Amino acid sequence: MEVPLRRATGIKLTVALTALLASTFVPTGAQAAGDTNRDRPVTTAGNGIPAMVDPNADLAAKTPGPETRWADSIYFTSQVKAGGHDMGLLVHTINVPKGFGRLVSFAVTDVTAGWYKNYMLAVDPEDYKWSTTGLDISAPGLRWTGNAEKMSVSLDVPWGSLDVTLTSRGPVLNYGGTGVFPILGDTNYEYAFPDMRTTGTLTIDGKTQRVTGRSWLDRQWGPTPDDPSLRWTWMNLNLPNGDAVAIWDARSDKGENSFATVMRRDGSHEVVAVEPVEKHADKFWTSPVSGQKYPTRWRINIPALSTRLTVTITGTVDQEFAQGENGRLEATAAFTGTYKNTKVSGKNYVEMISDWRP
Repeated sequence: MEVPLRRATGIKLTVALTALLASTFVPTGAQAAGDTNRDRPVTTAGNGIPAMVDPNADLAAKTPGPETRWADSIYFTSQVKAGGHDMGLLVHTINVPKGFGRLVSFAVTDVTAGWYKNYMLAVDPEDYKWSTTGLDISAPGLRWTGNAEKMSVSLDVPWGSLDVTLTSRGPVLNYGGTGVFPILGDTNYEYAFPDMRTTGTLTIDGKTQRVTGRSWLDRQWGPTPDDPSLRWTWMNLNLPNGDAVAIWDARSDKGENSFATVMRRDGSHEVVAVEPVEKHADKFWTSPVSGQKYPTRWRINIPALSTRLTVTITGTVDQEFAQGENGRLEATAAFTGTYKNTKVSGKNYVEMISDWRP
């Protein structure tokens, strides 16, 4: 049995402290040689530092931990063309066995025309299957199978359907450089396929169109702190030079921590400090459903990478999954600016959890 929820609460589960991330890795390069520039913290992975995740084996379901907010999650966002329009796609399934349960989320944004649709299913345990030996997920309306090289995803909701193939291109990004990092006393695991060729069909209100483009897929599991003041922003950036950058900004009553995991085309990683994202966030929008307030534009500053970017939500600002007073924004976006002192531009997604009133 499934309960349809057009807008519901869900979480994508990573908050990390830059200081703790830095203590996880053995620095190399300039830092190992005695670099004393404290304003440009950077850690490097890939020079003999092993990844702590397996991109293929870890697509299987994980054994739940004892924590109330332990979760098992797989998620992708896509930037595609369909019928001559720029479109954003989001598919997410998460299992929080001791919390809110099992959810399947789907959203479509027509960036060109400026409309948005979403849908969420709360699924009973007996109707939700995720194999413990590989990527094989089934739930009402959802089938997700494959491996680290190629995946098939089909999804049916009352207003449409999606049937796509995702083919991985390039190396895997390990968050924090190894795929494992501490979160306020807890341990979380996360990695991403930043560049997946995406092809298939999208049907909206009975009209089917071919889609082609690129997806960024995240695989994540572990607990998060039970802190009501916790909120965060996540952004994914594919740069023209082939670098992939994942930005996390976590804030609570204890403070704010911002960092980016950078993966180069050769698969090597850096973990660098980011100027707090909230500091330069503006053009706020208030959700008429949850009442939460979100910025819709950010100026991102990453000193260690000589990077300054402006990120802006595209299509429509109303791209929120919400129920009652809880919500999360999962929005298509675009970025422009400089990366390593070179002019860049591109498309990405922004995720925001909780209320971001200034």
